[in-house]
Amino acid sequence: MSNPVFTGGPISFDASARVEKGHLVTVDADGKVKHADATGAIFGAVTEIADPADNHRPNDVAVHYGDVAVKLKFAGGDATAIKAGAAIFAAANGEVAATGTVQVGVAARAGKGDAVLTILNGLPAAAPAAG
Repeated sequence: MSNPVFTGGPISFDASARVEKGHLVTVDADGKVKHADATGAIFGAVTEIADPADNHRPNDVAVHYGDVAVKLKFAGGDATAIKAGAAIFAAANGEVAATGTVQVGVAARAGKGDAVLTILNGLPAAAPAAG
C-alpha cells in the first residue's frame, strides 16, 4: 500500500500555454494546465502567471482546488454587481460569471473591480458526460 502523494494545498502543474492569475484551469491529456472553458472540466484556479513561451515567467504554476478562497477574474471586467454568497460559475477563457453551467464556488465577499473572492467548492469538476 502506498502513501498519498497529495494531502492538501495547491498542486504544481506545467502550463501548456500562458495562464493568467485569477483564472480557472483544466488539465489536458498531457497533464498540463490551460484556461478552462465555461462548460468543460475544471481542475482549479491559479493565482500567478505561468508562460512556457516567456523566459521571464515560470513554466509551472500552483493550482488551487477544493475549499479554498481565491480572487477570480470576472468575465466582462466588472464584478461589482456580485454580492457575497452569490453562486459563481465558469465562463470562457478561465474567467467566472454570475450565471452558467458549471458552478465553481460561492462569492466570499462582494465583487470589487474586475474580480470576486470566491470559495471554490467541489473542484476539481469533471466535464459533463457526452450524451
